[in-house]
Amino acid sequence: MRIASIAVLAATATLASACTMGGARTGPVEVIRYHLGEPIAPGTFGIDRDAAGPGTMSSDYGMQVDAVAAELSRIGFTRVPDGAGSLYLLEVTMDRQQVGTTRVGPQIGLGLGGVSGGRGGGVGGGLSTQLGGSTRALIGNEMTVKLRRRTDQTVVWEGNARTAGTAPADVGAAQAQAGRLANALFRDFPGQSGFTTTVP
Repeated sequence: MRIASIAVLAATATLASACTMGGARTGPVEVIRYHLGEPIAPGTFGIDRDAAGPGTMSSDYGMQVDAVAAELSRIGFTRVPDGAGSLYLLEVTMDRQQVGTTRVGPQIGLGLGGVSGGRGGGVGGGLSTQLGGSTRALIGNEMTVKLRRRTDQTVVWEGNARTAGTAPADVGAAQAQAGRLANALFRDFPGQSGFTTTVP
């Protein structure tokens, strides 16, 4: 799924006031959920790696899945080992692409110098400024999660969360970003179907 939408691109303008995680600056998370309007009973779930496509053995994919699984566990679901029987199948996909650039900084340095001396005294002063900073890629991140009944493959719940920001500086920041998207997705589960909400 492509995510170069107006909503994501608009994050460029608001990034200066966005939160910071491990050196990465991120904008708000936009979330939309869909479901059948029926109660979703907690139960066991397994990871459907086949539906997620290639790359499911990467550490990055595992990070996304672990973040989603942690949120499901928090609301009463139970993860089972891959290949084991379960009530639900969980499909997690992640899409990233550059959607623009953002200016990090500037850093402003202020210097004041003075000289005094001589008979009668004398004062001299100078004011200097330095503008720094750099341009970094603005990355759009989109997480999509589907929860299906294993018996008939019916999707009982689907959610999509997207945000934009600079790339995480390290593994810890990447984990925090995955957790932030997953937490936004499952906040007030199952959520209002078909309504877009914004999580700061």
